[in-house]
Amino acid sequence: MKRSICILLLSILLASITAGCSEHYRTDFLKKFDSYLQYSLGEFEVIDKQEIKWRANPLPVSGTGLRWVVGFTDDRGNERDFEFRNYGYTQGGDQSNFGYAVMEYAMSLGKEQIITDVLLKYFHPDEIGLQEEDSTNETKTSVLVMNEYPLKGDDYYTNFVHPKKGLQLKTIHPKQLIHEWGASYSFKFNTLIDDDDDQMKELIAKIEQALIDYAKYVDNYDLLPVEVQGENYDSGYHGTYNKETDSFTWITMEDYLESLKYIDGNLKKLDNVIINGKEYDVGENYEEEGIYFFADSVNYCAATEQYHIKDFEDILTLLGYKVSKSQNYSAPIDWQVGTDTYTVRKLKDWSLQKNGGSNLLKYSGHECGGISQSDLEMISNTAVNMDKEKGALIVKSN
Repeated sequence: MKRSICILLLSILLASITAGCSEHYRTDFLKKFDSYLQYSLGEFEVIDKQEIKWRANPLPVSGTGLRWVVGFTDDRGNERDFEFRNYGYTQGGDQSNFGYAVMEYAMSLGKEQIITDVLLKYFHPDEIGLQEEDSTNETKTSVLVMNEYPLKGDDYYTNFVHPKKGLQLKTIHPKQLIHEWGASYSFKFNTLIDDDDDQMKELIAKIEQALIDYAKYVDNYDLLPVEVQGENYDSGYHGTYNKETDSFTWITMEDYLESLKYIDGNLKKLDNVIINGKEYDVGENYEEEGIYFFADSVNYCAATEQYHIKDFEDILTLLGYKVSKSQNYSAPIDWQVGTDTYTVRKLKDWSLQKNGGSNLLKYSGHECGGISQSDLEMISNTAVNMDKEKGALIVKSN
């Protein structure tokens, strides 16, 4: 009897678990959004409707939903097939799900128009899109059109399927998507001809003209800078556009990547600190000296026009100061220089006190990434400067 009861309870448990692992979507989008579809597509026909099964992980792991394909003719005379399902796009319910599906399809239509109306004037069809290994693309050049959806939450997607003010797929244009619906498009150019100066000049000239035409096409010049990626990571060109002069400026990708290391002529990040003649690598382990991740970071801060050290207490330790340590990051850090006691708290904007006085920091230590080099001088009785030739911060005891 007990065995039978156990089996019955187990069966009930398994049944409840199984039921909890399934979800079925049955809303008929054709009926629910009929007014919108007529407004958006004009005359349309249902080409296909079917129930589809899906599996996912984590739970719910399985279920069913409905899928449709509807056909319509756009205002350019093109016959279109719009495919959508009634689940899986967002977590915002039926209107949000369908709105996302509409937006996704509209973005693909916009991309197609950009290729047809702009890019095909300058690039061969084989040069547009992802390149296959057996491609007949002789120039080994490609241009990709990439799109970004507006990320404004589930409620925003419901606007796309309003039956009177929603997005009309029959007449949609990239300009509408960009200016009215918050979408954007960008371009990525790749080439294997970066070792041929003449061919590269011709390619850049085509790119410039294509981008100018695109900007006029959508009435939006917010598409640059743009990159022409060569065969290697540091090959190719980086271009920027000046609206006032209506002109492009190009530099090699190698020079561009090098420029990213600087801010206002100063290295953004230093990898070395030289303390009384001994060199230490930022982020390295010096376990014998009681340091497990030296300094953490040494970064330039435009607000102070100085370099800032995040875990500056590592430098204090190497200078011979006894610094209080705690497993609690929010605990204050104390040390003594002569007769003066300094305290730093690394919460929020940081604070620095001398002998328990007011905060001495005139900047946000958190935003700048630590304490400035001039304040390090004050709290450690050292001279601190940047050696541009060595690309290192020099710390010398007075």
